[in-house]
Amino acid sequence: MPSYLTTAKYLNGIHCLKRLWYEEKHPEKAPPFSLFQQRLFEQRKALKTLVYSGFPEGVYIDAEEPDVAVWQTETAISRGESCIFNAAFHSNGAFVQSDILQKNEKGWHIIEFRASKKIKKEYLLNLALQKHILDASDVPISATQLLLLNEACVYPDLSNLFVFEDVTDKVNVLEQEVPDALRTFNTIRHSDVEPSVLIGKNLCNRPYRCPFKTPCWAFMPKNSVFTIPKIKDPEATLLAESGIFRLSDLPTDFPLTPAQSNYVDSVLENRPVINRAAIRRALANLQYPIHFLDFEADRPVVPRFNGFKVYEEFPFQFSCHILQSDGVVTHHEYLHPDTTDPRPPLLHSLLAHISDQGSIVVYNLSTERRILRGLAESFPEYASALRSIIKRLWDQLTVLRKHYEHPDFCGSKSLKTVLPVLVPSLSYKTLDIQEGGDAPAVWNLMLSASSETEKQEWDRRLRTYCKLDTLAMVEIHKVLQEKSTYPA
Repeated sequence: MPSYLTTAKYLNGIHCLKRLWYEEKHPEKAPPFSLFQQRLFEQRKALKTLVYSGFPEGVYIDAEEPDVAVWQTETAISRGESCIFNAAFHSNGAFVQSDILQKNEKGWHIIEFRASKKIKKEYLLNLALQKHILDASDVPISATQLLLLNEACVYPDLSNLFVFEDVTDKVNVLEQEVPDALRTFNTIRHSDVEPSVLIGKNLCNRPYRCPFKTPCWAFMPKNSVFTIPKIKDPEATLLAESGIFRLSDLPTDFPLTPAQSNYVDSVLENRPVINRAAIRRALANLQYPIHFLDFEADRPVVPRFNGFKVYEEFPFQFSCHILQSDGVVTHHEYLHPDTTDPRPPLLHSLLAHISDQGSIVVYNLSTERRILRGLAESFPEYASALRSIIKRLWDQLTVLRKHYEHPDFCGSKSLKTVLPVLVPSLSYKTLDIQEGGDAPAVWNLMLSASSETEKQEWDRRLRTYCKLDTLAMVEIHKVLQEKSTYPA
């Protein structure tokens, strides 16, 4: 017998019926949570505890078994409780839990907490399902509210960290769609037949990559129409609907940009497509000593340092390889070891190791430039030196995007994809940290380590990961130099 349709499954069904089916029939095919995802969960859990502290009269429903949680909720209501946390209800195969259920003279309020600064439709859909199930459970709902993070909140004053948003009217409109959706979703959940749905880059990757994309896309060729760089979903989806997945089946009149044509040519001819002259011109702009710089940064939900707001970014680590004109390479790094503001010591170390002259190579200019601008704004006494660094930034990613294609890139120019193709001796696969989003999660694990041994292990993993980012740029630079010297 299928499990209950939870609010999470309901939202998945709205986004994609196949995702709902996989979650019901084959949940084991989803990958384990990443460190980044685990940290998001832990942050939301901690915030929820903080939210609950603002309702001292509340009682918490702690049962994990749905039927027991529903019984606990009914018991709490019957004994006259006016504020219930994690209130549980079920009806028509669906099971919901309300973060806060608060009673007033007109009925009950549903209050849903979200670790976001803005209202999103998925929050309203969640509340619409909750209200529908509570209505069916004879619990009169007079209002629905979101409790969001207040972007005006500035540390150290966290008294206004949360803000209420009344969404009653919007939720009442969306509730009308719930009965039909429940019928459809329950049919899908009971079926042994995998539903047929449209797939696409946006559909399957946003707001984040679907956990069932790998089994769902198993039939897809390695270099499919969806791997064409910057192809939009409408065009790629239309091709897929026509049965065109392989680049070899692409219509001859299908419009492609020069960069897209380079990629298609590289796949069809099974060879790299390199604009050697353009790479040569780009490399000629570099001046020694050449610095290869990468930051790791955190964006905690709750601000930690004076003047910081919700989700405000700050760097806690950098790695910098420096290549001299004689070929000598040195490495410098900084990793903040404790919970104090990392920016002052990081900034001092950065300025001590980056020369007044020489280019500064980064991989994705916008990220490093944003961090450097933030430091210049926060520390005006160093703004001149930081502006000098910003002026000397040189984006390796842009050169690869414009002038270097390889069939094994599969349309991606991420370091994780590019590095093992251009430099087979190096790879991220053996590292404990696999994604950039994992780095701040590991840093926070390091800060909260229960022993010095554990802290040193997290420290080692972070240094190894960040060092590889800049070493990768050094080695890719050498490859670009080599390739650009070949005859055009």
